[in-house]
Amino acid sequence: MQLTPEHEQIRDTLKRYIAEHINPHVDEWEAAQMFPAHEVFKGLGDLGLLGLTKPVEYGGMGLDYSYSMLMAETRGLVNCGAIPMAVGVQTDMCTPALARFGSDELRREFLAPAIAGDQVGCIGVSEPGAGSDVAGIKSRARRDGDDYVISGQKMWITNSLQADWMCMLVNTGEGPMHKNKSLIIVPMRDGPSGKLTKGIEVAQKIRKIGMHASDTGLIYFDEVRVPARNLIGQEGQGFIYRCSSSRKSACGPRPMPSPGWTWRSARPSNTRASAGCSAPRCWSSSGCSSSWWSCRPRWRRCARSPGRRASATSRARTYCSGPAWPSSRPGD
Repeated sequence: MQLTPEHEQIRDTLKRYIAEHINPHVDEWEAAQMFPAHEVFKGLGDLGLLGLTKPVEYGGMGLDYSYSMLMAETRGLVNCGAIPMAVGVQTDMCTPALARFGSDELRREFLAPAIAGDQVGCIGVSEPGAGSDVAGIKSRARRDGDDYVISGQKMWITNSLQADWMCMLVNTGEGPMHKNKSLIIVPMRDGPSGKLTKGIEVAQKIRKIGMHASDTGLIYFDEVRVPARNLIGQEGQGFIYRCSSSRKSACGPRPMPSPGWTWRSARPSNTRASAGCSAPRCWSSSGCSSSWWSCRPRWRRCARSPGRRASATSRARTYCSGPAWPSSRPGD
């Protein structure tokens, strides 16, 4: 990708905001295990940075996805991982399906304020018994007149303790598990920073081993009544909408190794390219795998000598150099 002057201007704008309004407070926010999401998001929204690829008619810039990738890369300048992750939820997880499939009324009520930074959103998919297994969720919404009545729970939800609304995946039918789910916008509060909506309970603020400044919650829903007009797109298409959005939201800053370490993506092979693998950044001696996880580049224990190949703990080949491998991996 070749950067244009417009790319550089947006990157410089975000760099200045991070340096002046985020990094000076990171230690304080990490210690408090919370950052002021509304304040930070409003600053980013005023600069137009929360809607780079979103429709112009709702306050976005209508730019191509290269600008989102540039923003994701630049967010890596924040001196912690929590805030880039929280921003990524706002820009690339809870709003894409709304922007693409939501009604005009729904987008004006929830998308436009999210782009402006006036509201904080979250995405409600994972549950205590269904994390990566999206099809296994148990939360349910039944139709009652002009409303949906929602019961269930969502766990490990980023931004949920401060969110104004949740883009929630729920079961709305009895058919096949990939065709009985819908995405519904659930207002979390009765106004900006107001009381929780009747029937919603923050059951637990989850403590984590990292990402401390980002609030993560277990949320209960007990007969929560939501207008049927808050349905995104068509009923029963929520699984498809969510999966189509998650392919882009997976792109963003990743945890980095300890100082002194370098990491390079594995080199693609002609065999994999000719096989049409959708994950060309990873090489596998067995050709293209149908599993995205096995194609995903991983951190590997590296030899002390620069340029030496990592020890083969799997078929993926990664080249890196640095001092002895730390006792705890920085993550995938």
